[in-house]
Amino acid sequence: MGGVTGGGGWGRRRMGVWAALLFLVQVHHAHAFGIPEFLVFGNCPDLQVDPNINFEKFSGIWFNMEDVPNEYTDIVACSMANYTWLETIMTVDERGLNVDGKKVRKNSLMRPTEGQPGVLTVDAEGVPSAPYAIVGTDYDNYACVHSCMGFMGFKAAFSWVFTRVPNPDRAYVALCRDLLAENGIEPSAMQPMRQGKDCPYTEKLDALLAYSKGVQSKAKAKEMAEDKKSSTKKTHQIEPINAVPQEATVTQESIGTIQSSVVSFILDEEKHLRELEHEMEEEERRLKHTMEMDHRREEEEIEEIREEVIYENRRHRHEGGHRAEHAAGGGEHVHLSSLAFVLPVVSLLLPSSL
Repeated sequence: MGGVTGGGGWGRRRMGVWAALLFLVQVHHAHAFGIPEFLVFGNCPDLQVDPNINFEKFSGIWFNMEDVPNEYTDIVACSMANYTWLETIMTVDERGLNVDGKKVRKNSLMRPTEGQPGVLTVDAEGVPSAPYAIVGTDYDNYACVHSCMGFMGFKAAFSWVFTRVPNPDRAYVALCRDLLAENGIEPSAMQPMRQGKDCPYTEKLDALLAYSKGVQSKAKAKEMAEDKKSSTKKTHQIEPINAVPQEATVTQESIGTIQSSVVSFILDEEKHLRELEHEMEEEERRLKHTMEMDHRREEEEIEEIREEVIYENRRHRHEGGHRAEHAAGGGEHVHLSSLAFVLPVVSLLLPSSL
């Protein structure tokens, strides 16, 4: 786990952005002393973030269950966001309802933060860049997210509790609150986000959840395939999609381009996974065929040995019988020869008158 904070180095790199931020909030959202509600005294906490977090497994649909009120978003209810990881960029398509109950849609991009593994930086139209730290997630049920920007003794801190379904087990929400508190974040600032049957996504919820599970399954399959390749010393290079320049302004046109790249990337990955599955099936068939041939050869060798044994047994029996017959026939011949010798002698000894 690696520490991350929105203050210090990050704050220095974003000094110009913060100057603009302070100007905007003083003009549009200031109270009596020109300080917005989300800007408070203090320093950002030193978060413990997993530097090896799998952003592709994080992809898919997340529902906002609780968050710190954010004056930079119009979505106040039914918030649902689709995350798509593109090797170097995460696209976010968020939808929900505003205070008037009208549908609102917001797109943004996130990219890995230089020098802070596991942390993303959000770039969205109309808001300053901000860190996006996933404090905890199991990828399948919950995600606890925190963002904090610090400057000159002030901080703007936001937290979110996301779940994969709009009606989750409340234990996941409690778990996120505990994880945030363990990282020095006050969870009491968060408020529940209205979700449920009155939200626009209700009629197509089953299809949305099926889509999200499909994205997760592909990410897990890819992870397993990459692990297998590593173990067999094989590599597969995926051409990275060119990222938007660090300081580029995100426009609807650029977001449309990224979304087109998303489709192309997913299709390429599906093709690669199909090819990998085909290779695995072919290898399985070859292995099965080899095993069958080996088994057949073993059976043939056993049969040949059995036939040789039978032949040798028969040959030995036949030779033994022939020797016995030969011995018996030789005795009879000797006996008859003896008679042939004795009879003439007897005839000479007998009187002729007989």
